[in-house]
Amino acid sequence: MSINFNRNRTQVSFESFVGISSPEDMKAKKKEFKEHYLTDDETRQLQIDLQEDAIDFFYNGILSFSEGIDSVFQKRFSWATVKLYYSIYYLLRASFATKDIAILRCMSMYRLKIASGEKPYTTGNKKYNTNHEGTIAHYIDMFLHSDRLLSNKIDDIDAYEWMMRAREIINYKSSSFLEPECLDIWKFFSDCVDDNSLVDELEILENDEYIRCFQEEFAVLAIPIKRMKQTILEMANAGLLTRLAHDREEFVKSVVDYDHRSISVLLSIFSHSL
Repeated sequence: MSINFNRNRTQVSFESFVGISSPEDMKAKKKEFKEHYLTDDETRQLQIDLQEDAIDFFYNGILSFSEGIDSVFQKRFSWATVKLYYSIYYLLRASFATKDIAILRCMSMYRLKIASGEKPYTTGNKKYNTNHEGTIAHYIDMFLHSDRLLSNKIDDIDAYEWMMRAREIINYKSSSFLEPECLDIWKFFSDCVDDNSLVDELEILENDEYIRCFQEEFAVLAIPIKRMKQTILEMANAGLLTRLAHDREEFVKSVVDYDHRSISVLLSIFSHSL
C-alpha cells in the first residue's frame, strides 16, 4: 500500500530553496535552513504557495469547528474538546498566512515573513519545538497586544493555551473518553443541549464583547467562536474567503447540519455563494 502526502506548499518550496530533499537533509542542513534569505523570485513563489496554504488551513479550521459544534449538539463533549482545539490551531495558521507569515518546521518551529531579504526566525526555547505549542508561541510573540483573545487570561493562562490544555486532558490525561459524563467546563452547555437553547447561546457568544471568553463556564465554546470570527474577517480582507471551493462549503454545511441549525458565525463564509 502506498500513501501520498501533500505537505504545506510553503514548507516544500522553502526546503527546495536550501536543497532539502529528504528527512535526513533536514537535520544536516539545519544551518542553511536558518540562514537562508529570500530572493525576489523565491518571495513571489512563496506568496503564491502561502495563499493556497491559507485556504487549506482555513478549510481545516472550519471543518474542525463544525465537527466540534456538531459533537456538542450530540453531547459528545470529549470529541468536541479535541475538534474545537484543532479548529483554533488551523485558524491560527490561516491567520498567519493572511498576514504573509509562513510557519515552517526544521527540528523546531520557525516563522518567516514572506518578503525579499527575510529569513526564518525562532528562539532556543523548547516550547517552540512542537507544531502546536510552537505555533501558539509564535502567534503570541507577534500578536499579544493586537488579538483581543490575548487581552485577558483564564486562571492565569492565555486563551489558546487554555484550549490546548483542555484538549490534552482528553487526549493524554484521561484513560478513556468521559461520556456520558463530561469535563466541568462543559456543564453549562450540556444543560443548553437538554433545554434546546444551544443555538441561541452560540449567538450570544458570537455577539459577546470578549467577556465570556475568559469565564471558565463559557470559554470552551466562546474562544473558538471568536477565533473563527477573527479569521473569517482576515480571510475576507486578504481576498481569500471567496476562494473556498463550493464542494468544501457544502460539506461543511452538511457536517454541522447548517440548514437546520443556522449557526450564524458561519454565515459570512457561505453568503457569497447564496
